[in-house]
Amino acid sequence: MAINNLEVCTVYTITKDSILIEVLENAPQTAPFFNAIGMHCLTCVLATDETIEQACAAHGFDVDDFVMQVNNYLEEQEAQQG
Repeated sequence: MAINNLEVCTVYTITKDSILIEVLENAPQTAPFFNAIGMHCLTCVLATDETIEQACAAHGFDVDDFVMQVNNYLEEQEAQQG
């Protein structure tokens, strides 16, 4: 999108409060990150209203580290496409 001849890039980012299914709908390429920490049921009922923080806690993974890894990946992908 260009505004006044300036290119505006928006990178999808997640937070610990992001809902799991919304992340997967907006950034399906993040699924391997969830699988890597044992979240294999990405389309189960819990995914519809479970936050990233809740999912990480249930699987014994540090939420801040997880969010950082996923957001870094999404930023790298955007940079490669831009």
